[in-house]
Amino acid sequence: MDTVIRPWPVAFDGRATLTVCVNQRKETFVQSCGRDGAQDILAGLRAEISRRGLNIDLQTIACLGLCAKGPNARVAPSNTWFHKIRPSEVGLLLDSLSAQLEQAHSGEAGSAAQPTPPEPAER
Repeated sequence: MDTVIRPWPVAFDGRATLTVCVNQRKETFVQSCGRDGAQDILAGLRAEISRRGLNIDLQTIACLGLCAKGPNARVAPSNTWFHKIRPSEVGLLLDSLSAQLEQAHSGEAGSAAQPTPPEPAER
């Protein structure tokens, strides 16, 4: 799994939203998150978020625009990205997100380097 961590808003104390791409393209020659395990990742995230009692909203989207890097997930409001996620990495993803939230809620948000500009959408 590849991760692009971006700083959280200063004094963030709300709930994070984790958005998982579940798009399954009809064209078999084009990569899509839905064909590459997104449903298994989503099921694992739902179960693990519940098991851990995490205060994270989980939602799906038809496309995040980075198909070649998928399966993909994006975190708001930090704009942190997780790419090439495998179902076996759900725990690692949530460990990373939990650590980021803990840092953000402790008031250390925004202390990281300047955010990386978003990558252009690939189609």
